[in-house]
Amino acid sequence: MAMTGGEVARGFGAETGGGTMAHLADLFDMARDRSQTGRRALADKVGDFYFSEHDLTDRERDIVVDILRQVLRDAEMDVRRALSERLASHPGAPRDLIVMLANDQVEIAGPILLRSEVLEDEDLIAVVQAHAEAHQLLIASRSRVNPPVCDALIETGNMRVAETLLGNLNASLSGKAMIRLTSVARRVPPLRQPLLGRPELTPELATRIYWLVSQELRRTILDRFKISKTQLDAALQATVQDLIDGTRGRTSLTADQLETVERMAEAGAITPQLLIQTLRLGQIDLFKALFGRIAGLSPESMHQLIAETGGEALTLACRALRIDKGFFASIFLLSRAARPGEQIVDPRELSRVLALYDRVTPESALPILQGWRQNATGIHLMPQRRRERPDA
Repeated sequence: MAMTGGEVARGFGAETGGGTMAHLADLFDMARDRSQTGRRALADKVGDFYFSEHDLTDRERDIVVDILRQVLRDAEMDVRRALSERLASHPGAPRDLIVMLANDQVEIAGPILLRSEVLEDEDLIAVVQAHAEAHQLLIASRSRVNPPVCDALIETGNMRVAETLLGNLNASLSGKAMIRLTSVARRVPPLRQPLLGRPELTPELATRIYWLVSQELRRTILDRFKISKTQLDAALQATVQDLIDGTRGRTSLTADQLETVERMAEAGAITPQLLIQTLRLGQIDLFKALFGRIAGLSPESMHQLIAETGGEALTLACRALRIDKGFFASIFLLSRAARPGEQIVDPRELSRVLALYDRVTPESALPILQGWRQNATGIHLMPQRRRERPDA
């Protein structure tokens, strides 16, 4: 700095009390020491002076702020961190210094981003847009997050940020934000439970994820909202459509899709009609996942069940699951037609499996299915003679 402490005292002595100007003169003299030790001592001294009970004039306060700026430019990380801690909870801290610290390294910015009430929404949004996840998570955890800042955080597309924001009940989410987060939660399981805890949640949004959450959370939804069976049926169809759309062109289901299948099974939503719908749309892999879940069969066993030449395995599994004969006929025809190279099913094949269906009772078919579940090597049919009368 160009001025010495004595020059400061002479230049402003007429405007201020002698004690105050003596302190300011000391600060200017200390500012000439640019060593790390000197910077740390200056930061402590400036902080003590700024946060003391001194009745500073606007001019004196400007001088102290100028010294603070100099300290921030030259100081090592630990000095900046100490100043950040002191300024974070001070409602009268200079906004430009607070903004500077908020954009510093996350170790320094942390106290400011979490606690400073000096930061305005536009400042926080600028930090969200300029910095990565660590800064964004801190902002999402603030004791108050206004809707514009929430929108900016959601726009980042970061799932950890979204989950933190949903878990912060001091964040105010707009209707637009809730709609977007609900759409994301349909694909991202960790967002579902915190989403259901939001006060802004509406019955319509809760219905959209009803079939994707656990039985316990479904009860929570029904306890909180009055949702009709018609709405739940429509939500189920939307969930199924998402599954169908998400599995097109895939040879296997993702972990999230398999979790959705699990949730649907828990809710008793995997029906013969749903199985037929997936087959009609050519979604054989989704059919295998759905049927395999209610039958308790592994993916390898389901592959064998579909590939098995005569169709007896599928017949016995459907009989054990008490699937109606009409539904079974549709499942059989559609699953056979979906196999590679098989577009037309021989009518005699259908007659044969329907006759087998009639001969076998659910009680006699169930032990066979249970054996397949326990057999690590998959499905094994009985010899031909016994297979003709498995209930004998």
